[in-house]
Parts: sequence; structure tokens; C-alpha cells
Amino acid sequence: MPYPQPALRPVPPLSAPREHLAAAQRFWDTFGQGAARQPGQTVLLDGYAGHRLRFATLSHTPHVFSSDQLSREHRHAALLVLQLEGESRIEQHGRRGTISPGNFGLIDLSRPFRVETGRSLIQAAYLPLAVLRDAVPRLEQVTALPLSGHVVAAAFLRSLFRDLFDRAEEMTEAVADRLVEAIPHMLAAATVAVGEVSPPPSQLRQHHKEQVRRFVREHLADPALCAEMIGKGVGLSTSYLFELFADEDITLMRWVRAERLARCQRELADASLRYRSISHIAQAWGFGDMTHFGRSFREAYGISPRSWRQTARLDVQPSKETPSDGGVSLHVATGI
Repeated sequence: MPYPQPALRPVPPLSAPREHLAAAQRFWDTFGQGAARQPGQTVLLDGYAGHRLRFATLSHTPHVFSSDQLSREHRHAALLVLQLEGESRIEQHGRRGTISPGNFGLIDLSRPFRVETGRSLIQAAYLPLAVLRDAVPRLEQVTALPLSGHVVAAAFLRSLFRDLFDRAEEMTEAVADRLVEAIPHMLAAATVAVGEVSPPPSQLRQHHKEQVRRFVREHLADPALCAEMIGKGVGLSTSYLFELFADEDITLMRWVRAERLARCQRELADASLRYRSISHIAQAWGFGDMTHFGRSFREAYGISPRSWRQTARLDVQPSKETPSDGGVSLHVATGI
């Protein structure tokens, strides 16, 4: 969505980059590879890339960047962005925040996000997520929110950013290693003022459940789908996943099985798929053991997969009620 932008001064990319810029260029090029950006959409103007701390001044032309375009290797980090010119819009955890010049924005790269930017100039610090969470335990409550760079605590953070970029050429790994520990604590102080606008726990839990359900439905066909895989896919611990679904009528993994059975049931009744074998359909939805599949199907629907297919061909409904939209009724789900 286009929105008014202030005039940006032309800032050409640096030619013949110095040693510290060459390392930064390599890192930020790798970071943006998955975005399939057009040449010139993002230009590195200055920066540093060490073992734990990376930062850069970047010039953007209008584009959209989302978690779907981010390679897995970067999902253990976060981006702390200071907007210098133009605007960026960040969406994460069900929130949308517009980051204006002088303000900070935070993106947790381990969770789904979307960034839409016009012509803009930013300074970004790439920080290890583990270090950031130690300083800001409720990280999900402050992502995608504009953090005013004019309040006292954020002003200190702005000063640190200014010094970082002014002295990027002099940066050493030993200094960078200390700074990567200091920046999250300064950020924590800057986020105190936004505590009142954090989402209530119930809203956050619902958002997490929606993330999990979306991930599961996108990976139902994968026979390796398990709680650990789901947790890694949405950036939540396995223990929190089980606690998250403790108030549901069935456990998370029983719901996964019920969703798979519903897909199989629907395809077995589809006349256009009559030439596909029962085992082929079951395996396509993640069932590797046909004996287990047949027993689960019978327990869920009160009929064997073969009998269900024959009954559906005759257009005669079985005695047990079955969902017509791919969903799973409570009666069916609790029988798994």
C-alpha cells in the first residue's frame, strides 16, 4: 500500500568497499537472498558483520519482505531497526505498526512477520535471539510496535546506534561481543513505556494457536510431523505447545491425526480419485502404517476405509455422522 514519503537524498552505494564493508556486504546479501528482490531494492551503505553482532545502514526502494522469504539459518535472531527516512510497516503477532523517522521497530525473525517499506533509509542491528530474550523476556509483546526514539530510554539507544555506525570501521570482535550483550538491555529500558499496549495473554494464546493450526495444515502430508517439528516451525517450545492446547477437547497430536483422517475420508469419497488406491491416499496424508490407518479410520468413523469408499460410490450415507467440510466433529476426534 503506497503512502506519502519524504524526499530522500540520493545515496549511491560505496565503491571499492573497505574490509569491514566487504564482510557486511556478504552477510546482508545472504540475508536478503531468499527475498527474490530486484537488483537495487536494498543497497548497503555502511555496516559491520562479526561472529555475533551485525549491523548495517540500508537504503530501500518500495518492496515487501516476509518470514516466508527468510532462510532457516536466520530464524534464531531478531532485527532492531532505527528508521532514518521514509516509513516501514511491520506486521507480527497480529499487530501492525508504522515505524516513522526517529523511531525503532523490532522484528522477531523466528515468528511469522511481514515488512512493507516505501523509499526509506534505515539502520538495522541483527541480534541473537537468545541474548535478546534474556533481557526482554516478553519479546512478543513489543515486536511490530513503534518505539519512540525521543523518550529518554530510547534516546540512549539512539546514541549507541549513532556511535556504532560512526565507528564501524574501528570495530573489533572483542568490542562487538560486549556490545551484543549491552544493546538488548538498553532496548529493554526503551520498551518499558509500551507495556500498557501489550496484548492480553488470552489474545496472545489465541494467536499462537492459529499459528500452530496453520503450520499443521500446511504440513499434514509430512509423515515426520510431530510436536517437536511443529514447535520449531512456529518458534514455540514443545512444553508450551502442550500447555497451549491443554484447554482443548483433544490433545494437539490427536487433533493432527483427526485432520489427516478427515482428508483421507474426503478423498476416498471423491469419484475423481477412484483410481488411487487406499494406501496411496493414506500415505499422501502422512500415514505410513496401513494397519494403524485402518484401525484409526474405523475408530473415528465406525466403518473401514474400503467400506466407506464403496458406500460413498453408492451415494449412501453411513450411519455415523461425518464432517462435510474437512473439519472433524467432537465425536470423531475424541474417538482417536
